[in-house]
Amino acid sequence: MTDEAVHRHSPPEAKIALFRSLFRGRDDVYARRFESKKTGKVGYQPACGNEWDRVLCDKKRVKCPVCQNRRFLPLTDEVIRRHLSGRDETGKDFVVGVYPMLQDETCFFLAVDFDKECWRERARSASEAFLYRRLETLPETVGKFRLNAELPIPFDGWGRMEVDLLSADARVAVELDGAQHLSDPLAYRRDRRKDLLLQQNGYVVVRFLAEDVSKQLDEVLDSILRILANRNSPRPAH
Repeated sequence: MTDEAVHRHSPPEAKIALFRSLFRGRDDVYARRFESKKTGKVGYQPACGNEWDRVLCDKKRVKCPVCQNRRFLPLTDEVIRRHLSGRDETGKDFVVGVYPMLQDETCFFLAVDFDKECWRERARSASEAFLYRRLETLPETVGKFRLNAELPIPFDGWGRMEVDLLSADARVAVELDGAQHLSDPLAYRRDRRKDLLLQQNGYVVVRFLAEDVSKQLDEVLDSILRILANRNSPRPAH
């Protein structure tokens, strides 16, 4: 796949490659959505190459999870093409479910559902925790950051200030902003006051959009690593 942007006029191969890069999971098996005509029940089950085979498939007596004749179908480009078109080769509805957890218990993406009025703050908090855990996996940053750390700096009527991620030794504060921070004048001004106070107390402040943690994680991590590399003279924290 090239760096060229994929759009609605792009060839199917480019769209399929983009989909597979964003929703990368197991390739040896996938789930297919079903809907019972009798009960209306909707769900997903692993796609099986022997399903409804008169000799090998006896669903009336043997449930799929314990069937010895299961033959999982791989997730191919053709399967993704059918998923994106919404129809299989016979014209029936076709929706695929990806198994994101790989056999070595790692994964490439997470899907999180946030709702209700506070969904923006909950999403931002999840991004903070995710970034912290990711930093803990890197040799250069393991043990160097604290999550939701408090500093004895009076701010907005409170005796202390909280920052999203703090490296006390390097005196680096990482803040993640929701999209509303850019459109809300009050939030924007508050962030600028906070940055000024941190800088006056000897901290370097770096800000990212919360959505960048999921969409541009490598760039976020690279920026943090470069900032830490430039802070070669650790100073005592407050």
